[in-house]
Amino acid sequence: MLSLSMGLRQSLGLFMPAITQGIAISVADFTLAIAVQNLAWGLLQPLAGAWAVRLGFRPLMVAGAALYVAALLLLASAQGLTGVVLGAGLMIGASLACTGSALAMSVATRAVSPTGRSPVQGVVSPAGSLGAMIAAPLGQVLTDSLGWRAGVLGFAALALFM
Repeated sequence: MLSLSMGLRQSLGLFMPAITQGIAISVADFTLAIAVQNLAWGLLQPLAGAWAVRLGFRPLMVAGAALYVAALLLLASAQGLTGVVLGAGLMIGASLACTGSALAMSVATRAVSPTGRSPVQGVVSPAGSLGAMIAAPLGQVLTDSLGWRAGVLGFAALALFM
């Protein structure tokens, strides 16, 4: 889950030229969406942590994955700035709070003894970068051959595997 959520997030910039041209928004508009994403992610992480303790990690992470898919579907159908800011910004930011590294590390370290936590964190930490190795080439190939909307839909299909 961490690999896909972070890999997809880290690869969104590949779509910037095509999205800005395709729906006639500026580069500044696209980066506004990414800024909203980062703010939502950061502001919602403490709440996600509290909800994970109260509701359980699995339900929260599954809900975050479903929100990620919905966000990418919204982005793929965006006709203007609002769809980009809501999809790539607010919704992906919220989903990252539920599927990103903070919760993944917590789940992984709870599964092992205290003496095994450091090695587990060492394995889990690079998982986000591993996801980018898969998502970036896929997104680029889909965008180049079928257009940015197909590329984002490909990302939504990948997100289903979270």
